[in-house]
Amino acid sequence: MKKIFKLMMVLVAGVMLVSCGGNDKSNEVKTKELLIGTNAEYKPYEYMEGDKIVGFDIDFMEEIAKSLGYTIKWKNMSFEGLVPALQGKKVDLVIAGMTPTEERKKNVDFTQVYYSSKQSVLTLDSVMVEDIDDLKGAKIGVQLGTLQEGIAGEIEGTEVKRYNSFTGAVLDLKQDKIDAVIVGSVVAKPYLDNNPELKLAFNIDDSSDGSAIALRKGQEELLEELNKAIDDIKESGKYQELVSKYFNN
Repeated sequence: MKKIFKLMMVLVAGVMLVSCGGNDKSNEVKTKELLIGTNAEYKPYEYMEGDKIVGFDIDFMEEIAKSLGYTIKWKNMSFEGLVPALQGKKVDLVIAGMTPTEERKKNVDFTQVYYSSKQSVLTLDSVMVEDIDDLKGAKIGVQLGTLQEGIAGEIEGTEVKRYNSFTGAVLDLKQDKIDAVIVGSVVAKPYLDNNPELKLAFNIDDSSDGSAIALRKGQEELLEELNKAIDDIKESGKYQELVSKYFNN
């Protein structure tokens, strides 16, 4: 009788162990996941290698996510669609070489600027353009929704032609359909390296330039986490490693 009683107690204990979470996966800590929006048309910030999105922003964001305990899924979309997608909760964050302009700040919040560069004006090698005044009345190509679109629009008498990517603008420039393209200086380099008929006409120093991560308004805790992670990565030396890898400086 005692043996039967002991056996029943063992069985009951086993059932209690299972019901209390011995094998209950619902008690496991779930990994946090972020869906990140980007526009893989902006080398070396983000671009495609085969079917994979790569670039400075991609590696940098992966480092941030790792330090904060997040996993990442990427969503590639048009640049002008990034902020609306963020507002509509179709993505959790945006990193795409995006400048935190005053207009964008009305709709979303931004981290601190994590990288800054000048703006470059590209023209055909045969064209004589030396400064902003030489662009008055010109046809200027830019990517839709970018900082460069605003810069081009402020030049007197210009006709601004907007493209889904800078590659489209450069192709039209090579065919003499437009007079110039304005693009970030680090993005301009591969276009100049691969198109000998083009030249860097001059650089534009713009104090508003710089890239930051965008997030929905009201996410103060996440914003604080991201800013701290950016500081930590810069202090660790990993940031400079990525800058050297993608920007050669």
